[in-house]
Amino acid sequence: MPRLPPSLFWRARREISPLAAQLLPACRDLESAANELRWIREHVQDTKSAIPNTLRVWKLVDKRARGVPLQYVLGTQPFGDLEIKCRPGVLIPRPETEAYTLYLASILSHSQPPTHSLSILDLCTGTGCIPLLLLHSLLTNPSTRDIPIHIHGVDISPHAVALARENQAHNTAVLHHLPPPSSSGVRYTLDFTQQDIFSPAFVPNFLLQDLRPKGPALDLLVSNPPYISPRDFATATARAVRNYEPRLALVPGHQRHHLSSDGSSPENEEDEEFGQRYGCRPEDIFYTRLREVAAALRPRRVLVEVGGWEQAQRVVGLFLGGGGSGSGDDAGGNYEVEIWRDEPAAGDRGEKVEIAGREVAVRGVGKGRAVYLCNDDV
Repeated sequence: MPRLPPSLFWRARREISPLAAQLLPACRDLESAANELRWIREHVQDTKSAIPNTLRVWKLVDKRARGVPLQYVLGTQPFGDLEIKCRPGVLIPRPETEAYTLYLASILSHSQPPTHSLSILDLCTGTGCIPLLLLHSLLTNPSTRDIPIHIHGVDISPHAVALARENQAHNTAVLHHLPPPSSSGVRYTLDFTQQDIFSPAFVPNFLLQDLRPKGPALDLLVSNPPYISPRDFATATARAVRNYEPRLALVPGHQRHHLSSDGSSPENEEDEEFGQRYGCRPEDIFYTRLREVAAALRPRRVLVEVGGWEQAQRVVGLFLGGGGSGSGDDAGGNYEVEIWRDEPAAGDRGEKVEIAGREVAVRGVGKGRAVYLCNDDV
């Protein structure tokens, strides 16, 4: 990371505030420093405390200047029309995740039969941002606001599950972005539970009994799983990510260890070998399990977030039978497959690539961000 010139700090002090100069090492430019200082001041103004506002601003600026992510400093992150609470030990929602969630909700709204209920399963739910935004989008769309909706979020971390439930209450009872499930004319269920999706009993004992009775098939399996290799986590992620966000939510392998009290898990030198035992690269471990879950539940749609274009192609090949378990079967039917870039709703130019002998559409602009599979005949 290049060093910042002293003149930039002088400008920050003179044109904005000495506090903006303090934020520069974390923000890297004047505009970002000015914006973050404004957000910190607004946050302090909007929240009550016995501590004087000036001191609270100084403390939050100092915390941010040390590299703590702004979402942990302020405690929230906008996500669509919702406000998602953020807390150390749980991954911060990203703008790219918001973009594909909204695009996915628009697809569900336009393709859902008016008399059919919707059942959605979100694995590795974290803050609960994906199911919460899907629910909000579906309830505010005229095509889907009157149909029964059943959503279940699952995470191995008890801290994530607790925060997801808190976010549900925050956006329902406090901010009123979501109606209560018992409201007149509103028919939905939204539940968050702690489960280990690598447990052999997970699919037959939990998923099949809990979700399938609510409809003839699962409509959507969605997941933003850990997808960064141990090596890339150590060398390619931003310092704020390495120092403050949970490795558990980013790097496959730790999930088999017991969680510590703060929601993290101990590092282990066998992470690379863990991937080898699954017959894939270490960063792709979760996709082999998600493929197994999809093969068992046969959802109409599958959406999994990925960490870039190369991984997107590997995941497409895996779901089409070209990797992982090596069984050679389709993971749940004759799916149409697409790769979505960071902004899938933008710039659809008819791009296509061939993977595992199949023509795959590519939507949007930016980096490879998600793999989408659809089979309405399930």
